[in-house]
Amino acid sequence: MLVFLVGGLIFLGLVSFRGYVPGGSGIQDTWELTHYANFLLDAYHMRIMGRSIYISFTTVICCLVLAFPLAYLLSELRGTARAILYICILLPLLTSTVVRTFGWMVLLSSNGLVNQGLIAIGLVERPIAFMYSDLGIIIALTEVLLPFMILAIDAALLNIDRNLYDAARNLGAGAARIFFSITLPLTVPGIVSGSILVFSLAVSAYVTPDLIGGPRNPVMAMLIYQQGVSMLNWPFAAAISFILLALVLLAAAIALRVKVRI
Repeated sequence: MLVFLVGGLIFLGLVSFRGYVPGGSGIQDTWELTHYANFLLDAYHMRIMGRSIYISFTTVICCLVLAFPLAYLLSELRGTARAILYICILLPLLTSTVVRTFGWMVLLSSNGLVNQGLIAIGLVERPIAFMYSDLGIIIALTEVLLPFMILAIDAALLNIDRNLYDAARNLGAGAARIFFSITLPLTVPGIVSGSILVFSLAVSAYVTPDLIGGPRNPVMAMLIYQQGVSMLNWPFAAAISFILLALVLLAAAIALRVKVRI
């Protein structure tokens, strides 16, 4: 961990402060803040960062809404039923993200199953432009990252002492009162952990936004790849990477602060 993670971050950090001249000169021996300023002071780059935050935050909300009922059901099951549902939740993780994203490209196309189904039941009259849009990216990322949220919330639900439910029922509390007074507050650690994990993975995702959103809807990970691999501008790519890392750490700090206050 020290050599390959921390060492790599230190190397990228040093590179991000290096000067760069396009063409044969490449990386310079100078030290400067040009790359950070070029990103943070450029409206185009800030729009990309804003889109990345929007897509990631919306993905977290979608995952939370879908994951909580599934995690609650999973926590209530025991034995074979729990094992089967657990396997079904983990099964998508055994498939490559690339393969699943290609599957969503087929489903979300104009002639795909989703649009054809919506037209067949009369909800829409013409195909919805899921492909090459933020909506399509959010749908695909939600499916890809949903298991992580489910497992985090399930772990929190399993740690709740069942005697609390019995005590609440003996005191006359109904199902709604039990949920909002016991279940939901005690599940906050799992919700926060799952949200941080999903946000971190969503904001740094490359394959799904690239295939579903296309080059006209770039996110920060796509910009990093473009600068570092296509244009060989390592210092600028490293600077964007550290801005992305700072964004993830800031989101995690805010989420943990909310958790402490709750």
